Amino acid sequence: MLGPLAVWTEDGASVPIPEAKVRALLADLLIHEGRPVPADRLIEDLWGRRLPRNPVATLQTRVSQLRRALEAAEPGGRDLVVWQPPGYRLAVSPDAVDAGRFRVLVERARSTEDAQTRKTLLTDALALGRGPAYADVADEEFARSVAVRLDKERITAQGEHALARLDLGEQPSPVDEIGDLVTRHPLCERLRAVYLRALYLAGRQSEALAAYAELRERLADELGVDPGPELAALYERILRQDPGLQATAPGSTMVDSRAGAVAAPGGASGSTSVPEPGPGSVSDAGSGPGVGSGSAAVSGPVAFAAAPSPTFGLPVALTPLIGRADAVARVRALMAAERLVTLTGPGGVGKTALAVEVARDLPPPVSDGVPGVEAVGFVDFVDLDPATATPADVVETITRELRTAAGVGGELRALAAALASRRLLLVLDTCEHVVDAVATVAEGLLRAVPGLRILATGREPLAVPGERLWPVPPLPVPAPEAAPEVPMGHAAVELFVERVAATVPGFRADADNAAAVATICRRLDGIPLALELAAGRVRGLGVAEVAARLDDRFAIVASGRRAGPTRHRTLRATLDWSWDLLSPPEQAVLRRLSVAEGGWRLPDAIEVAGAGGGDLDVVDALTRLVDRSLVAMTVEPDGPRYRLAESVRAYGLDRLWEAGELAGRRRVST
Repeated sequence: MLGPLAVWTEDGASVPIPEAKVRALLADLLIHEGRPVPADRLIEDLWGRRLPRNPVATLQTRVSQLRRALEAAEPGGRDLVVWQPPGYRLAVSPDAVDAGRFRVLVERARSTEDAQTRKTLLTDALALGRGPAYADVADEEFARSVAVRLDKERITAQGEHALARLDLGEQPSPVDEIGDLVTRHPLCERLRAVYLRALYLAGRQSEALAAYAELRERLADELGVDPGPELAALYERILRQDPGLQATAPGSTMVDSRAGAVAAPGGASGSTSVPEPGPGSVSDAGSGPGVGSGSAAVSGPVAFAAAPSPTFGLPVALTPLIGRADAVARVRALMAAERLVTLTGPGGVGKTALAVEVARDLPPPVSDGVPGVEAVGFVDFVDLDPATATPADVVETITRELRTAAGVGGELRALAAALASRRLLLVLDTCEHVVDAVATVAEGLLRAVPGLRILATGREPLAVPGERLWPVPPLPVPAPEAAPEVPMGHAAVELFVERVAATVPGFRADADNAAAVATICRRLDGIPLALELAAGRVRGLGVAEVAARLDDRFAIVASGRRAGPTRHRTLRATLDWSWDLLSPPEQAVLRRLSVAEGGWRLPDAIEVAGAGGGDLDVVDALTRLVDRSLVAMTVEPDGPRYRLAESVRAYGLDRLWEAGELAGRRRVST
């Protein structure tokens, strides 16, 4: 997809892919380069908030249409679209995709010392382009950042191609051609470095120095930064007429000051034989490493592109936050003392709601040094793909939510420069599935922006230096031995009753329903999302029937929300999200521990989860499950004790049954 989507058979025949959604599905699968894409993610990518009546069935229909189109082109073509939990993947080799060929050619060009070979390989790479990347889905969110990265890669390749021609002494000189590229991409130092050297080699030293001065002025005016150190060093060499400029090492380093990154060539040397594009291939932009995360060093402060509002993207709560007043006060106090606080906890516990409430009405900065903020930015990473997300994607998401031009395309250094003079609170929400990329960006920004504070939410820590964790607990529930009178005074009960009353006017907790209300709150572990979903069932079933049916909790708490993230529409979807982020050993330990009722100690866990498990490292997996908020740990005088929330245990038993291990594990546990 180095241009519009195009597919060919081995014989070179064009393969028609009908209907826009089917083409978008194929593009989405190609982006992930053979990795499985969760069905929920495909649904969100293809339909966004305008979901069809039955999203899963509609997705299956589009998959069938794609398979039929591929099968009609060549026998066995339908097998290219593979179901692999938790979703679908496209089983094509990298050399069958034009973006894969492009990257192979560029890397091989960078690894050779021969200028003619470099030129030939880069010529072949650039010839693969047929137009704007991802032209068919250019407006779709799932393709946008990948297309931007690929376009930057092609710009870099054009500069390197011109550099090879310079080294060969070709005439006419490519100086004017490079100048046209610089005009179209004036802030790209990669191209500017090539341009300066080309001007110098053409005997136009004064123009080279002027071109550097023009870039320096533009960067100062638009981004408030100076040219990067590599370009500054090149300027000094031109100024003193360094003889070394007459020769260029293979794959010379070029830089982009807005990225703050050095794009030094890499890749192993090897044969330059690359399959030709065309038959048996798919034209695709792919998704390679992010461009331009780089160093977070900055050289000066810059204001936002436009005057900031007090908040950027902070959601407005649609319902009151119940039972969290003390937590809000404590987290605000922690934020006054720390620059990075991460709210952790299981799915649905209310991390986002707590973070939003903490971020509201924070004090402004004052002159006596009392911490405060002048703006709040809220950034949700839920739409980033864990299989492909890079720090550049995180930077671009932050840039978009803050509505600033700096950082477009994933340039961390430029974003840091734009924030350098601000006292800003960034709320980074839903970090768990892209935790490594978010951690990289968070650490870079905190090192470069003294006035920045970050409040992150996720099911596990960012593990960044200076991070302070705040585990968000479930809401308090009535104890099993509590008296059966009206159980008000527990936050879980207050939340449940308030949400039921929203759909059942006049509902309140009384002596008749007290036991059922307490049972629901207790068996749903005081998790706000589960309580809200269960409350939505009371209108049709009554509170006693909801309580009685909690043995089949994933059916009774299965629907009720038409809007909001897919992972929050059912209790099972919330747990599916967490399960899909686990490694196979972590999944195995979690499902095997589900046979243990109540709590257990480490030796018990090793016996139950490790029996017959081969090299399964139970201790390591158990530690990771605690980090991911799926296993609760308490420290007691005789050592740590672990337990599963009731809903997590029920989910694990389902997974154990699916794996065919239920009977065997129950024998081990007894």
